[in-house]
Amino acid sequence: MRARDLFAVSAVVAAVAGGGGCTRVIDAVTPKDCARDPAADDCGPTSWPTADHGANSDPWLVSHRSVITEMRPRVLVLNFQNGRTADDVRATAERQVAAVAEGSRYHAYTDPAAPPFIRYEITKVVNLTDTMAPSGWPNPSSTQLPTAPTGEFDVLALFSSTFAALYGFPDPNTPTRALSLCELFERGIINEVWIQDGEAGVRRAPLSLERKQSYDETETAVPGSFAPNAGGRDPLDDIICGVTVRFAHLDAARGPGCDLEVRGWEIEAMWLALPSLRADALAFLNRDFDTRFSAPFRDWGMICDQAAGIPCVNYPTPTRAQGVLANGTAWSIDPFLQGCGSTEFPPNARWRGDITMNNTTVQSRCEHFGLRDAPDRGDTYELYSAAKVAALEAMFPDCGGGWQIYWRQSIPGFGNHASNADGTPMKNWWPLLFY
Repeated sequence: MRARDLFAVSAVVAAVAGGGGCTRVIDAVTPKDCARDPAADDCGPTSWPTADHGANSDPWLVSHRSVITEMRPRVLVLNFQNGRTADDVRATAERQVAAVAEGSRYHAYTDPAAPPFIRYEITKVVNLTDTMAPSGWPNPSSTQLPTAPTGEFDVLALFSSTFAALYGFPDPNTPTRALSLCELFERGIINEVWIQDGEAGVRRAPLSLERKQSYDETETAVPGSFAPNAGGRDPLDDIICGVTVRFAHLDAARGPGCDLEVRGWEIEAMWLALPSLRADALAFLNRDFDTRFSAPFRDWGMICDQAAGIPCVNYPTPTRAQGVLANGTAWSIDPFLQGCGSTEFPPNARWRGDITMNNTTVQSRCEHFGLRDAPDRGDTYELYSAAKVAALEAMFPDCGGGWQIYWRQSIPGFGNHASNADGTPMKNWWPLLFY
């Protein structure tokens, strides 16, 4: 971190040798903002990571979000699946790299020239398989896969000195010691970990985990405060890394759409740590029905836990939604002028996961979110059905991959001309993943 990047910085860096112990705590940070002062030193267009800034939660990401033109986050891939070589797993990871890159092309469905914004780079594939599994070994994953006494995947073990030696990143200052996983994150050597294990039960690594640095209403990091549930499902507690830590699963047996959905959970949940940006995000995700429509629920997820195929909502017209709550109370929203949707609920969802083969037509502002391009200066609405994403579905199959790509390409990204609800210019959302 260089003084020219911040008006005021007070940082404490403490390193504890061994295990996973290493902390990097920012006490107080008042970053400059390149959006407000584009002529400031070091505010020219840039990719990330840079030579000096590569770690998650670096205050530089906040101050330079408006001038980042491309992100190339570094990912460490762990292969626990017996029978799969490092090259096999690298191919699966590269497939996912391509899918994420395609999803980061803002409005590419109408702008073929839109560039990818996120292009993951695979730092290393660590092969943790068995050369020969023990006789009678029943699991697709290796004996090296860490498990808790319950038999569940033990993510905390990945932060141990035992696994540090397996990752094989020597400490430049003490070459006989291997850097821990926390240190790899804190030094910006990696920004994310992907795990392939071939499992489907309790031994399977969590599909999505994130412990995210928390920020206040001024978009300033809150020292020592993290949101452990920012992966959207299970919490990531009991680690002391000083920056955001991110995990995702790789599944070679499923199509790229499934791993896209998993990575979408982090997009949906990261606003827990970003209160200043939450209002617009909830509008896009359709998680503000209680305040926007005075509905007796916040979002579809609160009322749509029925089995697939049993509607929790139906649409008599493209601008009306209605249904019956579990207690028998009927509800109706008319006009139903929604945002866009979420990984499990596209604009026309009738139940959780109702993504493909749904020809119900509804109005949505996915393609116009924040653009204020309607005659009344609101967002323009367009009809949506599964037919709109059929071509993308063929390219990125499984788990509604077509919707996952379309949804991601609708997220306010690089080069957007959208506005926040308060009328201020809307910045690119993608750098927020690595705050």
